[in-house]
Amino acid sequence: MSGDIDFRNYTLLIIDDNPNNLGVAVSALESFGATILVSRSGESGLQRAAYAQPNIILLDVLMPDIDGFETCRRLKANPKTEPIPVIFMTALTSNNDKVKGLEVGAVDYVTKPIYVDELLARVKVHLQLYALNQTLQTQNNQLKAEIEQRITTEKTLTETIDQLKNTQSQLIESEKMAALGNLVAGVAHEISTPIGTSITAASTLADETQTFLKAVEQGQVKRSVFSRYIHVAKSSSKLVLSNLHRAGDLVRSFKLVAVDQSHQEQREFNVKSYLQEVVNSLRPQLKNSKHQLLLTGDDSLVITSYPGLLAQIVTNLVTNSLTHAYQPSEPGLMQMDIQKGFQGLQLTYSDDGCGIPPEKQRKIFEPFYTTARDRGGTGLGLHIVYNLVTQSFSGKIKVDSQAGKGTKFLISLPQELLKSDFSC
Repeated sequence: MSGDIDFRNYTLLIIDDNPNNLGVAVSALESFGATILVSRSGESGLQRAAYAQPNIILLDVLMPDIDGFETCRRLKANPKTEPIPVIFMTALTSNNDKVKGLEVGAVDYVTKPIYVDELLARVKVHLQLYALNQTLQTQNNQLKAEIEQRITTEKTLTETIDQLKNTQSQLIESEKMAALGNLVAGVAHEISTPIGTSITAASTLADETQTFLKAVEQGQVKRSVFSRYIHVAKSSSKLVLSNLHRAGDLVRSFKLVAVDQSHQEQREFNVKSYLQEVVNSLRPQLKNSKHQLLLTGDDSLVITSYPGLLAQIVTNLVTNSLTHAYQPSEPGLMQMDIQKGFQGLQLTYSDDGCGIPPEKQRKIFEPFYTTARDRGGTGLGLHIVYNLVTQSFSGKIKVDSQAGKGTKFLISLPQELLKSDFSC
């Protein structure tokens, strides 16, 4: 009759002013091990329910102080006792009384005289429902706590990711500016030579001019003095002019590349001519090494795109070779080739350095991955190249390398960037 319900785990409160009814109910439920609490009035029943927190309440309707309907209404109005199931026990059998009982919050109705089997069956059902409801509530609370914790964790993770992205963007910008700074330093150092030579030649010419003017003032201008002055003036002027042209070319190349990298404006340009300017601006960094940087390819290829971004790609590829591909004092050959292909602009960059082992090739485009941190490598150069090719240009980049046999980067930029027709 009791099924699989273990009544020993439950506490029941019976509120009834009739001793006979109390005796029947208490005897029936106590025989199965339940803890039974008894109240003889509605007021005392309210107090005991709030204090003891029983698992179920059996409530008489007809009581002298406040009736069962009012008692049930107050039980359901109190947050402490609202969840406790209430079963009415009464001799009132009309449908109106039953409906009224359900309206004030009861879950069931047992008519008197009490049949023990019916009482136990109904109590068992509602205890099972109560237990299931409590389990469900506990699980809901746990789920709610887990959801709140997950929301908090996701919020923290999102904020952390945003911070990391901002930090990474700042580091990438710093790396770009560092590359531009190296370009400035190299060009400044390279310009110092022709400027110094020009100053020396101009100073020599100034000295000879003073000597010549002095001879003129003294009326001692001989053919030999005049010839010497003409020779010095001619050679000095030639030397000044050639060196200033050299400095001017360096400044022009640097200005073109630096402005493009700083402003990143779109314009039409000849790819090979522009990359030659980039190569010229990089030569000061190669001057004191044994490396060569060669540019080959289609002389007529013109595109409308972002030359500064293309310059950043080339600069980072060259810097990557200088940092990783060669040992100090080891000579090297770096080559760039541009062609017009079916997919668009094809840029091939290669070096004949130490190459990249297969297990490391999967990581070279990851941010901060470097094998030369002790030599100033930041691990951002190739990451910048990858982002520029795949995101800024919507292109593709592949690496082909073997240990000891150099490295080749194959870069494809989409056809729609090209001004020229690909129907050939």
